[in-house]
Amino acid sequence: ARLPDDWGWLVVNYRGFGLSEGAPSEAHALEDAKLVYDWAVARPDVDASNIVVLGRSLGTYVAVAVAAAREVRAAILATPFDSFAAIGEKRLPELLVEWLVGGHYDSAALAPRISAPALFVLAEKDEITPAENGRALASRWGGLARTVLLPGATHLGVERRDDFWRSVAGFLRSVKRSPAAREAPRDIG
Repeated sequence: ARLPDDWGWLVVNYRGFGLSEGAPSEAHALEDAKLVYDWAVARPDVDASNIVVLGRSLGTYVAVAVAAAREVRAAILATPFDSFAAIGEKRLPELLVEWLVGGHYDSAALAPRISAPALFVLAEKDEITPAENGRALASRWGGLARTVLLPGATHLGVERRDDFWRSVAGFLRSVKRSPAAREAPRDIG
């Protein structure tokens, strides 16, 4: 699938991954993501009204947190989850889940206050972040929410599928604003 040519990409590693130094943590990921957003907005070659956050798996929580704290045009959430606690409850006793994760990584708590439109790309057979947890997050989203289910997909490899990139490309085309036209996004799904 071909992505629209008028979008640029800024990809960032978590601390401790790739060429990034330090140790990863929830606090560091959120701090770094907001700093990267602020850096991008300050650039003269970036249209701050067209910033879209994209997260994959754990990165969906970071994208949701940035969308809750900053002004974004839209969000793309690939294999998202509502909260670590909700995922853990299926595998561990409730008290153990609360002790292990508490209120951490809770996208569902942030979602209602976000008005930007979002694309939720779910993998039908996701064994890590089940599609039902992604649907739960989409149901709490404060803005327009479009959900796409990738048939037969598991958690790993969704970004190598053409239907994933077709969904992303279509969503980006639907939310793009030109500097002259500030129309509301249309629901594409």
